[in-house]
Amino acid sequence: MPDSTQHLVTTLSKVAREGATRAGRGLSGLMGQEISIHIPSVRIGTKADACDAVGGEESIVLGTYLSIGGDITGHVMLLFPEQRALECVDLMCGQAPGTTTEAGELAESAIGELGNIVGSAFVNALADQVNLVLHPSPPNVVHDMAIALVQSIYAEVLSQGGDVVMIDTVFEDHTGNTAGLLIIAPDPSCLPQLERLAA
Repeated sequence: MPDSTQHLVTTLSKVAREGATRAGRGLSGLMGQEISIHIPSVRIGTKADACDAVGGEESIVLGTYLSIGGDITGHVMLLFPEQRALECVDLMCGQAPGTTTEAGELAESAIGELGNIVGSAFVNALADQVNLVLHPSPPNVVHDMAIALVQSIYAEVLSQGGDVVMIDTVFEDHTGNTAGLLIIAPDPSCLPQLERLAA
């Protein structure tokens, strides 16, 4: 891995942990109970890596997509295998695990709010870390096969020769935890600027 890319991953690791702390506070305040978010790993990943992290190419996943605007542009996607997403809905709604059994309107609304909190927390932490003005878009809920959603990000970014950063995320409350994948993809034209700021 080139030094500049390693610096970027190191910076994004710091940002991810700060974003996780902020998002945990936001979720805890919203839900009235302690929610913590852990970041086991941050890495540059391929399409296959991303699909494997959410159960394989043909697994049905539920999540959110936000675009990044401002001084740099890019993409943020938070994905869960569908069953894990439903666990998150129960966690967010203070319900016993297993209460939510299908990805209906309530589930999509809850996952949209979760993606908004987590995605915005990450974007704001990145803006503070590298002293940029960044604006996350409102979240779009996405619900499809993993390969279709992952391909949409990778096609955009890899066609321009860029890297896609994958951040494993684990959400935990007193009843247990559920895991998802946060994909961060700065537009390649912005990478040199990010790498300079990260160095």
